[in-house]
Amino acid sequence: MSAIPDVRAGALILHGFTSTPESMRSVADAVTAAGYEVELPLLPGHGTQWEDLAATPAEAVWEAVAQAYDRLGARCEVVVPVGLSMGGALALWIAAKRNSAGVVVINPGLRLKLGTGRLARVLARIRPTIASIAGDIAKPDVTEEAYPVTPLRAVGELDRVFAQARAALPTLANAGTPVLMLRSPIDNVVGSTSANLLKRMVPQTHEAILRRSRHVAPLDHDSELVGRRTTQFIASAVTAE
Repeated sequence: MSAIPDVRAGALILHGFTSTPESMRSVADAVTAAGYEVELPLLPGHGTQWEDLAATPAEAVWEAVAQAYDRLGARCEVVVPVGLSMGGALALWIAAKRNSAGVVVINPGLRLKLGTGRLARVLARIRPTIASIAGDIAKPDVTEEAYPVTPLRAVGELDRVFAQARAALPTLANAGTPVLMLRSPIDNVVGSTSANLLKRMVPQTHEAILRRSRHVAPLDHDSELVGRRTTQFIASAVTAE
């Protein structure tokens, strides 16, 4: 266990689309063990039933993330947002909004295929759900706690979340905000398009490859590595302050 740092620091840890905070529990545990504060919110529409997510606008998610950040900011001098997938997009967005000392993203999502959001909104009127996107994990016998289906109305809102995150990238680039991206080469959920976009638009992004894991890396073979790299990054952010 690391010594508790002199500068009070913490991580806002954000889970992915249709999932729950349990997918990020190992990261939160590693951050806590290193002596840092943690906020690990359950995002609106998640952790109950898929109909709730279908009825949740992007605005509710943004507000919840901002509130969680500010709760942590009231206790800490340094706050580092950390997010998986959709949580990565939200982490980038709030880092730009609050001028964070840095941000960690794990297989972040930043773009759906062109037209997917609009198509999802139309199809939702006749077909409320599609197959689940959860559980892209290489490690055997590991299950992600998530909805068994994906509500199409929520996909439309996810498209809006991604658009806001993309719009925040120039702010991060101009501020020189350090970004650590932990990426799995085999990712059956977001692929490489979002990662390439982040590296292109935020040149100070440092990429580390999770060679043994797929999309839900915090539950996969590289879980310990994800936690270790995250805590090291927070330590560097504290030192930079």
